[in-house]
Amino acid sequence: MFRGAISDGDLRLLRVFRTVVENGGFTAAEVALNKSKSAISLDIAHLEQRMGTKLCVRGRSGFRLTDEGQIVYLASLQLFTDVEKFRDRVATAVKALTGRVSLLLVDNLVSVAAGPMTRAIGDFAKRHGKVEIVMDSATPAGVEQGILDGEADLGVSVVPRELSSIEMIPLFREELRLYCGRNHELAQAGLDGLTAEAVKQHRLVMPGVTEDPDFAALAGGFRTDARSSNIDARILLVLSGAFLGFLPPHFVAPWVESGELLEVLPRHFRTENTFYVLFKKSARQSAAAQAFLSILLASFEKAKRMEISKLGQLA
Repeated sequence: MFRGAISDGDLRLLRVFRTVVENGGFTAAEVALNKSKSAISLDIAHLEQRMGTKLCVRGRSGFRLTDEGQIVYLASLQLFTDVEKFRDRVATAVKALTGRVSLLLVDNLVSVAAGPMTRAIGDFAKRHGKVEIVMDSATPAGVEQGILDGEADLGVSVVPRELSSIEMIPLFREELRLYCGRNHELAQAGLDGLTAEAVKQHRLVMPGVTEDPDFAALAGGFRTDARSSNIDARILLVLSGAFLGFLPPHFVAPWVESGELLEVLPRHFRTENTFYVLFKKSARQSAAAQAFLSILLASFEKAKRMEISKLGQLA
């Protein structure tokens, strides 16, 4: 008789067999299965081979089950009932999620990822209205520490450093370009004809996360006399005219349009930050945290597809 694990193929063959039995034969089952009699016959032959026994007799005398076929048929009814019960229990559990999910987001995330983040939060709240959402913001190092300490289930941030105890899944990338204030000596002297070497003689405000190798290579050689992990603080330092700074174009667009910030050697000084969703590897995620993570990843994947589609239309 049957040995080994039940595969998806076995379940398909059992469904065919059940339909044949309940329709009283191969010919009557053709319409129900939308299959030819020869295809049905082949499925039953495969099932009999899998079971190691003859399940039914078909011929001029009509269709009837063997004793073994009767046992398999009744067992299949129980099997499919159990499968449906399993589906119902899982669906009920998912619908009835309770508890809380806590998130730590890097400061100013709303400026770059408001669309997919708010869509994910809204979708989760609609599906799981009994789950409390606790959300706070922190520096990249603060997000990392919050995950390590168990203060948050999930974090969204650039990564100060890679740790073996934290799982990181990329969400999106943010462009950074080099800017100076209108009172900076580069702006006063004129930006035309500048070389990278000349630019690197000036002071640069460093972000809190500098371990990215591409950024480290680009920022190498600058005088780094200021540092901040907060984008608002970095913009103030650059607006002062004392420092250069790598900033996201979408965030500083109002100051660029007003002439208070100027882009410096755009073809040379540009890089990207990668934002990740973070969670602790050793921690067992709650059902609520797993559900939020799934919805979050789907939301950012949808945003990525929409962006690719938009670029394709512009090409």
